[in-house]
Amino acid sequence: MRQPWLLLLFVPWAIVAWRLLARRAPAREVLPMATMAWLGAPAGGRVRPWAERACRLLTLAALIVALAGPEGPGKRVDTVRMGIDVMLALDLSGSMRAEDFQPDNRLAVARRVLRDFVTRASEHRIGLVAFAGRSVTLCPLTTDHAALLGTLDQVDFDTVGQDGTAIGDGLGNALYRLGERGAKSRIIVLLSDGENNSGHLVPADATRMARARGVRVYTIAIGRPGGAPIPIVDEFGRKTYLRNRDGTLVVPRMDEGALKAIAERTGGRYFRATDPASLLQAYREIATLERSRITVAGQREREDFSVWPLAIAWLLVLVEVVLRVGPASVMRLERRPG
Repeated sequence: MRQPWLLLLFVPWAIVAWRLLARRAPAREVLPMATMAWLGAPAGGRVRPWAERACRLLTLAALIVALAGPEGPGKRVDTVRMGIDVMLALDLSGSMRAEDFQPDNRLAVARRVLRDFVTRASEHRIGLVAFAGRSVTLCPLTTDHAALLGTLDQVDFDTVGQDGTAIGDGLGNALYRLGERGAKSRIIVLLSDGENNSGHLVPADATRMARARGVRVYTIAIGRPGGAPIPIVDEFGRKTYLRNRDGTLVVPRMDEGALKAIAERTGGRYFRATDPASLLQAYREIATLERSRITVAGQREREDFSVWPLAIAWLLVLVEVVLRVGPASVMRLERRPG
């Protein structure tokens, strides 16, 4: 029921019912007419007032039930949408700290662009995995994009807990989360700025698995040509840059060849993002891909049963009207001269 607290009105109702029904109705004079037999004569003078009071009480009870809002269990309604299944694979390795996308680092720009992608892809089921030295699932496939965006806002370099660039593991994890079944179009969008140097699954094996399952992989290489140094912040909040033993700045390498091969062998596309605008354009192009029908499990919609107690209340009102009007009408007919 929508407002079960209204059922407390049955407490005063019960008191009134007890007083009315327990009260003895005064005897009424009735005419000894044969046509009054249908009213319950010769006891009609007592039965009819009691019946009228009972009708009023039952009418009030039906109205109380209707106000409380009785509901049925209803049925679960599934919604059919046009969309694709998308798993986003995001690189969280230390090299994503590089600040070649001034004034932000690569990860900050990537998160901002991913928010735009998720917001625009309202009909898609989207999930998120992250990878660095290993891969973790941050959000399975879902149409609850608000929850996904909330997860995306919390992504940081310590999310995975192990540095490195495990592209193969990230691809394999995303493929596993897509499952064997789903929408007709299933894709993975993998963003990275480095080369595979960690994990258990090599990118070539993960690529063959994706191709065998008919999953297209779109790869995006993020970073300016020539790379950029990696900033680090010490315990005093001072920013320096990561250096080799000989004092030179560490500039991570990017394996564009591997990312191109993953995309080509799975029927996807390769994008190179050298600035925020080109990264945004890459994701927007991917959002225009083929769409297919997917079924989204909906919530159970309850049925409103208030109409039934209301119908009973109206019926009881009609019965009381008949009890009140019937005898007078009959008496008028009996008195009409023949």
